[in-house]
Amino acid sequence: MLKELLRYLRVPLAPTAACDAVACLLLALSAGDVAAPEPLAWALLAATSLCIYGFGMGLNDWTDRERDRLLNPARPLPSGRLAPGLALGVLLLLGAGAVALGGGPRGSREVVGLALILATLYDLATKHALVAGALSMGGVRAANAAIAVVPLVKAGLAPVWTLLAPLAIGCWSAAVTILSTTEEAPSAARVRTARLLAILALAGAASLAIAAAGRFTLACVLAAGSVLSLAFGKVPKPGPVKRQVLEMLLGLYLVAAVIAGGAGSIEVELGALVLAFALTYLTQRMIFALRLPG
Repeated sequence: MLKELLRYLRVPLAPTAACDAVACLLLALSAGDVAAPEPLAWALLAATSLCIYGFGMGLNDWTDRERDRLLNPARPLPSGRLAPGLALGVLLLLGAGAVALGGGPRGSREVVGLALILATLYDLATKHALVAGALSMGGVRAANAAIAVVPLVKAGLAPVWTLLAPLAIGCWSAAVTILSTTEEAPSAARVRTARLLAILALAGAASLAIAAAGRFTLACVLAAGSVLSLAFGKVPKPGPVKRQVLEMLLGLYLVAAVIAGGAGSIEVELGALVLAFALTYLTQRMIFALRLPG
């Protein structure tokens, strides 16, 4: 049962959401020269993001459970290994948990609510529409990443431009969403659009990190290499669309590490890079162990 819940909620990729929110807060604190919160505040922010992620991923499969009987019968719900009632109860608990946690003392419960609303909109209405789906999924990721940034900006403790960091996350997510549509509707134009959005997201993240740190960061070297790889079609590697989408999703760890470099501390920057590579490896191992379905 536990394994099926982990597969249902796509748990291996859940840390990408937490990393997004933490990285954007690090950049905003540095740009505003604000003291970092206590460890508990970071933990609550990360936990809120994990709840939002699980809610969105689970609702996607729950709403598609009848369709998946034909297209993805191995998934937990259509296979019968997970009861729809239990699955819905888990979703409600995750949504309520996200609101209750509210991103911790530095978070915004309103932004948490916005992320949940956008996730619901995507899962119930827009995921089969190219533009609307990309915008709503990008909005979910951007709202999640902005949970602790919005309060700082509203209080005048961080400059308004720090909100561009969550937008960079959202832009990358929109690129992944567009790329995923090419599995059912192959399109060279969509692939080019996805690559362009990913380039804008990563270049923007690097620029924001440099602005916040006041210097060229180490992660920006990796960002520059990745931008060139995206531009010349080397990333994601040619192959099945599902594998390309996974590669792009794992790229969220790099985007978050680039943004975290804006903290201005070499220790934080190196730690973020090490964590990004470690989580990339662990995520892939967990996906293999759980035999996560498409």
